[in-house]
Amino acid sequence: MTARFLGLMVLAGLSLATPVSAQQLVNLPPGSWATDVTPDGEIVVGGSSASDAFIWRWRVDPAPTVVPGGYITAVSDDGSVVCGNIDDPAGSGQGVAARWTQATGWQSLGFLPGAGGLCGGSLSSALDISGDGTTIVGLAYDNGCESFGFRWTAATGMQPLQAQSFQGGDRCSAISGDGSVMGGFAKGNFGRTPAYWYPTTAGTILNPNWQGEVYGLTHNGMKSVGTRWFSGATFSAFIRDGQTGLFTNLGQLQSTWAATASDLSDDASVIVGFDYLGLARKAWVWTASDGIISLNDRLSAKGVAGAPPLLTCGAVSADGTVIVGGAELTGGALGTGGYIAEIPKTKWTNLGHGLAGTNGVPKLVGTGTLVAASTTNIALTLGKPSAPAALVLGTSNAQMPFKQGVLAPFPNWIFTFPALSGAGALSLSFKWPGGMPSGFSMYWQFLVSDPAAPAGMALSNTLKSRT
Repeated sequence: MTARFLGLMVLAGLSLATPVSAQQLVNLPPGSWATDVTPDGEIVVGGSSASDAFIWRWRVDPAPTVVPGGYITAVSDDGSVVCGNIDDPAGSGQGVAARWTQATGWQSLGFLPGAGGLCGGSLSSALDISGDGTTIVGLAYDNGCESFGFRWTAATGMQPLQAQSFQGGDRCSAISGDGSVMGGFAKGNFGRTPAYWYPTTAGTILNPNWQGEVYGLTHNGMKSVGTRWFSGATFSAFIRDGQTGLFTNLGQLQSTWAATASDLSDDASVIVGFDYLGLARKAWVWTASDGIISLNDRLSAKGVAGAPPLLTCGAVSADGTVIVGGAELTGGALGTGGYIAEIPKTKWTNLGHGLAGTNGVPKLVGTGTLVAASTTNIALTLGKPSAPAALVLGTSNAQMPFKQGVLAPFPNWIFTFPALSGAGALSLSFKWPGGMPSGFSMYWQFLVSDPAAPAGMALSNTLKSRT
């Protein structure tokens, strides 16, 4: 297939894509709050002061879908399951943790046996959900109004999580996408000490003399963020490496305010959070290159004018580009409202998922600005010399099992090539099509016929392109 023909095929396919908003900041209605976003950045959830929740595929749907009768706190990776809180359907007059799907509506997760009704208006609260939507974590009270972190699945029901002392005063605030690690706080020598739990419900307090809490975890649970007192007069944001146990003090946006990190990208290159002093809040974004900078300043540097004061960053997409939280509206006259902010990173991202063959993992590199009519180049190296190959191109990241490896792009288009060069390489150049919506992503991966691969097929790494 010639490069020109490939370019025409890409143009034809992309012309069918639904346009998305080119805005880098979307303000939600007064009284709302955006609480979570799916890893791909496409679905945002939250709630409102009117006791209604919302789910919004914000690039596609013109308005959010209202989910009445509850407040959504977190969403599964594909957006089909959410957790949150509703009024107890048994009529206790208290709030309870709940799970929602389109098919079932809101379903109560219950509460711990013997829980009373005088524990602040809630018997249990759901705070986070695993990527597959099967496990929910949060806080529940016992009959003495002592709080315990909980883990819920359909098979086990609500189980209290155990720290070393199992003395209560705990909360589970976060769960990794794969469900392998949970985080929050437990009662050490202070009221709140960073704590971690595991699917067995066993947990650990790393040091009873530390003060702080875990708020966010990467998909595999190996990196976590939160707030901790290190020294001085106030709390700092932190990131912790689960393999080494090392805590890194990220500091604060303003030295006299306290700071908490609430979430992080899956490669830990972007961390979001906020500073707080009394009731005041200021949202910020941390990167390894420039540290903590307010989200307002980052958007202003991208040319976004007139943004309201952004108060919190509650969650971030897996690639670190889409951030959600809450803002102050019109100097506070309209109260607060949720927001969606987008700060695009590189045009091309290596997502991995390669499978080795004769020369190791075939290497796929993309170059180009992805501006209309600009030259785009896709180059493959390290393939089996003279082997047949195919380029799989998709508009979504499906990550399907394939030939003992992972085929990441959904195969919207497949382009075949009778043979790579004698060096196992192939280079394709074409003009990027015009009229592409801002923020549109595509996924690229090569398949190379190779007897040295586990099932006779080597797979290149996957590239994500983003306009």
